[in-house]
This record gives sequence, C-alpha cells and structure tokens, in this order.
Amino acid sequence: GFEKLAVFDSALWEKLKREAQGSSSEADLGLYGSDTDPRALAAARRNLAAAGVERWVQLEQADVLGRSAPAPAGVMVMNPPYGERMGSEEELARFYPELGDALKKKFAGWRCHVFTADLRLPKLIRLEPSARKPLWNGALECRLYEFEMVAGSRRRKPG
Repeated sequence: GFEKLAVFDSALWEKLKREAQGSSSEADLGLYGSDTDPRALAAARRNLAAAGVERWVQLEQADVLGRSAPAPAGVMVMNPPYGERMGSEEELARFYPELGDALKKKFAGWRCHVFTADLRLPKLIRLEPSARKPLWNGALECRLYEFEMVAGSRRRKPG
C-alpha cells in the first residue's frame, strides 16, 4: 500500500493517526428499532450484543402503525409482512393502505425503505417509490422500495 512509497513518512503518519484518534468522538446516531413480536426483539438484542453495538440502538415493542417518528428526519428501513410467513393477501391488502397513511402522517421528512416480496406494495400503500431495487431473500424475489416522505400532498391542485 501507500506505506511502501518512497515519499512515505512513517513518523508523520503515526503523528496524524494519534491526532485523529485523540479528536474522535462518538456520534449520536439515533438508531431505533421496533417489532410487535417479543421473540424478534430478543433475537435483535442478542445480535446487537454479539456485534458490540447494543448501546447505540434503542429497541421497543411497538407496531409501526402506532409509532411516531423519533426525530424530525431520518431513514427508516422496514420489512413488513408480505404473505410468505405472515398474513393472508386480503389482510395485507387492508394493512398496506394503513401503513401508507401512517408513514405520510407520522414520518414526513424521512426516507422510508421497504423490503418486500409483495410487488403490489407501492400501489396498495398509495405512495410513489423514488427508487426500486431488485433483491433476493433466498430464492424469493423481492424489492427494496424507497419512499421520500413529504408533509402534505404532492398532488397538483386543479386550476
């Protein structure tokens, strides 16, 4: 690497590393997670502890429809039920519009990313994705949709 270059100054490099380490500080990232299933939360806590990052993430048992945004702006990533393991298609067809309404009302200013195998999701939550990324969950074809949440409506008023 660069340390083998003829112009490399190891003393200066060590000094710069010490200065950088001395001026570093922990960022307040505001990482939050929630699930309605206590077993999923317990698994998340174990995974966070194993990674050594549990002190930076706040977890709570909550339904996304009842949650409020924990900050004025942020990024949300969610994996809602999509029929493979939870919920019938009819139940999901009722749930998704409620999800869209909750995101619009409670998460204005946020970027919401939704991972799902249900390709009807954008139509059912009545939001236009700003991005769609094809991904796979094992053998299951999925999408990661991005929605930019704005206050009010983007619809143009007639006249």
